[in-house]
Amino acid sequence: MHDEARDGTPYGRIDHVAIAVRDLEDGIRFFVDLLGFQLMQRRVITGKRTGMVSAELEHNGIKFVLCQGTEPESQVSMLIEKFGPGVAHIALAVDDVEATSAQLRKRGMSFDTSIIRGPGLIQLFSSRDMNSGMSFEFIQRDGEANFSEDNVRALFAQLENSGAY
Repeated sequence: MHDEARDGTPYGRIDHVAIAVRDLEDGIRFFVDLLGFQLMQRRVITGKRTGMVSAELEHNGIKFVLCQGTEPESQVSMLIEKFGPGVAHIALAVDDVEATSAQLRKRGMSFDTSIIRGPGLIQLFSSRDMNSGMSFEFIQRDGEANFSEDNVRALFAQLENSGAY
């Protein structure tokens, strides 16, 4: 169970940080060759109109997911166009995505996705704060469940349909 902040918000830790990059291969080289991270997995995601390539990297439990849009209309490409390369979102581990969602909605937070459920994994993505450029993922894992292709495709489809980035 995660410790709750004084206001009752149950963030346990940072699960991962997603980074929008212009060139995935250069990003992988930076993290692997210079920082010593291990490349854990690559993905190619295609939506109805656009796509994304990504790489998951890890070192001593620290996780980064690098993302590159495959077309100028891709969410990742639009994010880079608006805010530049860098943090796409920070994923916060929570014990209960539904309860966290209800609590944050009461405070006025909006979300770009509905709750996405997959084997051992529940996710929800906040709308981007236009002042800071930040977006958050709230993630609930059952054990060490990893992202599935279905989860990533569901996220991509929801963001593509909403026009969010």
